[in-house]
Amino acid sequence: MTGLINPLIAIGLTLLYFFLGVKVYKRWTSPLTIPIFLSTIGMVITLLALDIPYKQYAHDTSFITYLLGPATVALAYPLYQHRHLLTRNIQPILIGILTGSGLSMFVSYCLSLWFDIPTDWNRSLLIKTITTPVAVDIGYTIGAKIEVIPTVVIVTGMLGAMIIPTILKWMEIKNPIAKGLPFGVISHGVGTAQAIKEGEREGAVSGAAMALTATIMSFVIPFLFILLL
Repeated sequence: MTGLINPLIAIGLTLLYFFLGVKVYKRWTSPLTIPIFLSTIGMVITLLALDIPYKQYAHDTSFITYLLGPATVALAYPLYQHRHLLTRNIQPILIGILTGSGLSMFVSYCLSLWFDIPTDWNRSLLIKTITTPVAVDIGYTIGAKIEVIPTVVIVTGMLGAMIIPTILKWMEIKNPIAKGLPFGVISHGVGTAQAIKEGEREGAVSGAAMALTATIMSFVIPFLFILLL
């Protein structure tokens, strides 16, 4: 019975923090009050206060992690609804994906060299803008530090979801393609959830960008390592 109680408590606390985060975000909408950020802070404080290892928490909430798959598949619905918009704009979408991913990798690589980060950590940072399941598989291929990848990917997605809306507003960008692309390319699933709040078309573009980024980079990154190493 104890083995069942721990997951129920862990999942219950996670959902409670997220629910409270949604309430706070609706009351005080701000980049610093997005639900995933607030709920993450709440869970981190709770785990530290109760001295619960992250490995135990990850095990107890593995059911939620499993739901990432169906949730990702569910993104196919808005993609289908706006398929004509996506196919008409496939060229700028692909250019945005290649440019955004390339610049992200280049900046990560340069900063890693500057701060003298170990090679395996450096390679984990290179794939931070790719959704977690694909990033982990690529990490095995290029010799990245696998344990670091989920954290790096989640933090990247969270920061992107917090910062991108402010940048779009500051630059007065209205086009749904231009608004949706950075969410999907930089912030993958977390960003796509935020993009959907911007609008259905923005969410569809973000979902397409996330999927295409993962697909393209899963070929490009290992190929680059074969050529350069």
